[in-house]
Amino acid sequence: MIKFGVAGIPLTSKGRTYIDSIEDIGNLGLNSLEVQLLRVNVSEDPAIEYVGMYPKDVDDSIIVDVLRPDENGNYKSIGTENEIEEDDIVQEIFWNMARNYDDLRNGSEIARELDVDISMHAPYYMDMLNGGEMAEKSINHLRWSLLIGRAMGAKRIITHTGFYTRKKSEALKKALDIYSDIAKEFSHEKGYPYIGIEAAGKKDLFGTQKELFYLADRIPDVEPILNFPHIHSINNGSLIDAKNFEDVINSFAKYSKYDLYTEFGGVEYDNGNELKITAIKHGDLKFETLADVISSNDRDMDIISMSPLLEHDAQYMELMYWRALSKKYQKKLAKKL
Repeated sequence: MIKFGVAGIPLTSKGRTYIDSIEDIGNLGLNSLEVQLLRVNVSEDPAIEYVGMYPKDVDDSIIVDVLRPDENGNYKSIGTENEIEEDDIVQEIFWNMARNYDDLRNGSEIARELDVDISMHAPYYMDMLNGGEMAEKSINHLRWSLLIGRAMGAKRIITHTGFYTRKKSEALKKALDIYSDIAKEFSHEKGYPYIGIEAAGKKDLFGTQKELFYLADRIPDVEPILNFPHIHSINNGSLIDAKNFEDVINSFAKYSKYDLYTEFGGVEYDNGNELKITAIKHGDLKFETLADVISSNDRDMDIISMSPLLEHDAQYMELMYWRALSKKYQKKLAKKL
């Protein structure tokens, strides 16, 4: 089955919450939502008011970690599965899309009822490889996204890795270490979503196809994410004819979890670098060509609109797909007659 959806809150949504977005996706006749972890405030506070409670039962925030002092008074993470004690410190997220874990769970149930696939995109600006405070912050945001994603029933958490270190070989080794550690802590076997690492669209960002496949070959919980505009840009316009699309789809499909998860939009690029994501009808990356390709196979896919027109272009892609499929059936029928 081919499912179409959007990255973010639909533009026509009157409500701005996770639950509102799921209901609006269903009303639009779409089947996939990529929630974005944006505009969150993270606070680290004494846990006095939550003593005796479990993080999942707190009403006014999403607790993503509990820190507890050891025998030497050093605070260490104990996760979110234990009852909160008086000397603990809690790390809380205050997010406009969901107030607490109940909102996440309720949204998950509604998504199942409406047959809407849920994924989540970690914050877009990530820099995991260059050390320091920004790397720590980026890694924590991915950890927290996996925790929230499990509660909301997300299949995968999509993330960028960030900028290269001085040598690309060093960057690849560092990325392998970072993602291996995160995958051990938040493994799919424990119920967490897969870690979807997105293909990069600029030369100074980690995330070539070769790099993504290298990580996926070594970390079972890693899933390379096929972002068509990024692939098209970094290869300076490589997706033009049907074979171009077939080749890149087949290469990513070897590593797909559940279905093949993809993102699509128009794009402006120059010299191997994405300049701007545009509406789907603009530029030389043509969805009509992709529609012809996917109408000819039985592969399950999610196609997420990252266009500025979001749901308008998601519905346009769905229409183009059904037109391509109809033409295929008409040709088959004509041959039989």
